[in-house]
This record gives sequence, C-alpha cells and structure tokens, in this order.
Amino acid sequence: MAENVKAPRGVRDILPDESWKWAYVLGRTRQTAEAFHYSEVHLPVFEHTELFARGVGDTTDIVEKEMYTFTDKGGRSITLRPELTAGMVRSYVENGLGSSSSPVKLWGYGPMFRYDRPQKGRYRQFWQIDFEQLGSDSPLTDVEVIMTAVDLSADLGMKNLEVVVNSVGCPACRPVYRKVLLDYLESRRSELCETCLSRMERNPLRVLDCKTDHEVVAGAPAIFDSLCSECADHFAAVKEGLARLGVPYSTDKTLVRGLDYYTKTAFEVKSGDLGAQSAVCGGGRYDNLSEAIGGPHVPGVGFAAGLDRMRLVMGEQGC
Repeated sequence: MAENVKAPRGVRDILPDESWKWAYVLGRTRQTAEAFHYSEVHLPVFEHTELFARGVGDTTDIVEKEMYTFTDKGGRSITLRPELTAGMVRSYVENGLGSSSSPVKLWGYGPMFRYDRPQKGRYRQFWQIDFEQLGSDSPLTDVEVIMTAVDLSADLGMKNLEVVVNSVGCPACRPVYRKVLLDYLESRRSELCETCLSRMERNPLRVLDCKTDHEVVAGAPAIFDSLCSECADHFAAVKEGLARLGVPYSTDKTLVRGLDYYTKTAFEVKSGDLGAQSAVCGGGRYDNLSEAIGGPHVPGVGFAAGLDRMRLVMGEQGC
C-alpha cells in the first residue's frame, strides 16, 4: 500500500475549529479598514522576482535565503510573494491609482511564502493583513497608520499595547550613520556572530536586529545623532502626534525592519504581556520603493500583521 501523502513541512491546514477564529479576525479587520476609509484589493500570489529583488533588497535575508522562486515555462523568474507591500506599490503604479486623490488607502490579506525554520506561530505559508497609504509624505500620515494598527489590535481584545518607534533615516543621512555604525562594529568584530559579520559587510543596520549579540547591539551608537534635519523633524512630528493622541510609545534605537525599502519611521505595536513574542504587527515608511521598482516618486507608509501571530497573542490573553 502506498504511503499517505502529507502536507509539506512548514504548512498547515486551517480546520473548522480554527477557521471561524480567522473569519472573526478578518471581519474585525474589515470593520477597521472601513472606519479609516481603506479600500480592499486582492493581489496575485506570485510576481516577477525582480519586484522583490529591487524593492525588498537583494541583500536581505528574504531575497537571499527565504523566497520560493522558480522559472516558469516561458523562462521567466517568478516568486511566490514573501510580503505584500511591494505588490501594493506595483499595483498602485501599474493601475494609475494615484490619479484621482492622494493619499490612496489600500488594504488586503492573503497567503505569503517564505522558506524559514518552522516554529510556533511561524510557517512557510503564512497569512498576513496589510494596510498601506500611498501618496503622502506627511508625518501625520505615519501617525494615522500607527493609530490604525493600534485600534485594530485593541478592537481584537489585545491588552497592554505599546508602540515602539525608531527612525532609519533616508538616503541622504543613512550613509553618515552607516559609517558611524561600521566603525563601532569594527571595534567589536571579535564579539560578533557569523551572521552579523556577514550582515556587517552588506547591510550593517541589520546587525541591530541580531537576537544573539545583545551586548554589542546595546552599545551601538544611536541613529538619532546622524539624522538629517528633514528626518529629525519628521521623527519629532511623529512622536508629538502620538503624544497628543495619548498613545503610549517608546523609542528603540535597535528597531530596524528586515527590508531595504524602509525610510524614516519604523514601528511595531507590542502587547506587553508576551515577552519575546510581544510584537503583533509592524511597519513604517518607504518613500523610495516606487522608484526602486521603476515607478515615479510615491511616498508611502503602512504595516502588516500576521494572522498566526495575532491569533497566538489573542489566545495567550484569553481574547
């Protein structure tokens, strides 16, 4: 008798005893999207590989190690989407969505694909919710997007929410910080893990995301002293906006996103009860992503939340 065929490692079935919970989360998400005037879109689950190599960054872990890429019968390199923002921007540009009004607010959800070590709350096929605002460079847009993420989390019953923010600068000032950071990392080279040594050569800001070299990361210089006046003013306005709205927040100089397209604001929304698993969603600003994929200058800001992570947090808190 032939052996039973089972699902590949790192994927799972969403069965009836859980699927209703997903439907509940998506229903609440749709209500939040409508309250903040976001329009729903559904994008392809695969795109040309170039979209992610140019948009996400060819030195990121996602592009180098985690993408499911194949050559189709026409000889084209195709990739199952590892995230949704690049596809959102591609769709915005390709379909001329910015011709009517600005900013354009879009949201969507669906499966993403990354080859990663499976663990609790992390799968090789995973579902994400994604919110994006395109066409505005105002720091108040950042504040509104962060508030959308906070309101969604609170509406789902998550407790002790806190916003963590940082600025990752822009192409004008990031090279200044990159040199300062590289000088520091060189002085601590012998203490760095192999992963950080590799990141240091290609994308030193990613060293700040290391979960192993805690002492080195803690002692790293902060980017705040290297920001240009535009980025510094933008960051100050975001923090002032959050304070005026009474949103609890803190700054974290080590908060960087794993994708190259981020500029200026980076943020996470955390639930304070869950330790290392406390982040429920994250995002930031990406003013140069459209140009990176061959489009016009289109400033943007958004966030994504994994359905598995959200359900994990809600379950831990009895939601």
